[in-house]
Amino acid sequence: MKIILPIKLTNGNTGRGTAWYMSASFRKKVEKKLRALGLARAVPFPCQVNVTVTRILGKGERLWDSSSVLRGNWKEIEDSLVAIGWFVDDSTEYIHTTDGRQDDTRRRKGPAIELEILPNQ
Repeated sequence: MKIILPIKLTNGNTGRGTAWYMSASFRKKVEKKLRALGLARAVPFPCQVNVTVTRILGKGERLWDSSSVLRGNWKEIEDSLVAIGWFVDDSTEYIHTTDGRQDDTRRRKGPAIELEILPNQ
């Protein structure tokens, strides 16, 4: 499965500190947006999967260091996907690997996130 989500991936450079409620609030906003887009699933993926998260850059955005791609708000987005039924849980029992990438060739579609979810073989 491959899908583009109209959500901006951040790299966390502004820091999170100990304000867990900010990340919880963001997770709830993402969940609400995904539900409004009709992306809730009745049944989670039935097998262990590998997830590729591609940050599609928007106008004026710059590429980050490769290690920053999954450092920011990805965790809250992933938790939102669990909440709307994509995955039973975000543990390795269900999500074997998560790979972060960037794409600066499709700026007209960004900022956004492309997810590719494949069975782990």
